[in-house]
Amino acid sequence: MNSYRKIIDKFKSSKEESLLIDFKCIHNGKEAYGESDDINYINRKNLILELYEKYSAEDKTLIKWLLQEELKGFEFDIPVYTTDLCAFMLYKHMTIEDVYDLYDAKFGAGSDHQACIDIELIFGQNKDEIKAYLKSECTQKELNNEILETIECYELNKNAKFKSREEYIEYFETKKFEALKFDLG
Repeated sequence: MNSYRKIIDKFKSSKEESLLIDFKCIHNGKEAYGESDDINYINRKNLILELYEKYSAEDKTLIKWLLQEELKGFEFDIPVYTTDLCAFMLYKHMTIEDVYDLYDAKFGAGSDHQACIDIELIFGQNKDEIKAYLKSECTQKELNNEILETIECYELNKNAKFKSREEYIEYFETKKFEALKFDLG
């Protein structure tokens, strides 16, 4: 068992965030274009790739933590591909409340994320159920309206062909992941 898998398994059982110190997004302090970076990106990328090989709903806390660290890195121009992997893993094991994290993954970190992360993630397990939840949930009205408007804007595109949840999972696991793996080197 490699060291990344050991950390994944230890975190799954303990939820001790101290195990993740070497994976936190930390700016390297450089500001010049092409030099600004996250000093733990490579380490975190390797952890994400190892997690993707074998993950379950029990890993959701770790997936959400990694997603948040990835989103912090957009200011340093780290690649969006690892964010896409984290968002997909969350989507695959999501509950309806996870729509907020998935929306943030797509729209909360710049145009690269908007272009790379697919809208189907925000549609959740069932687009109509997500819309009904957002209309009825009262604690985040402004954000709910923003997400609803986004979904409705996408629905207005009569030429768009959205994948069902099953089709999207199949697409990601058989096609998109291979392209992401290539891009991640």
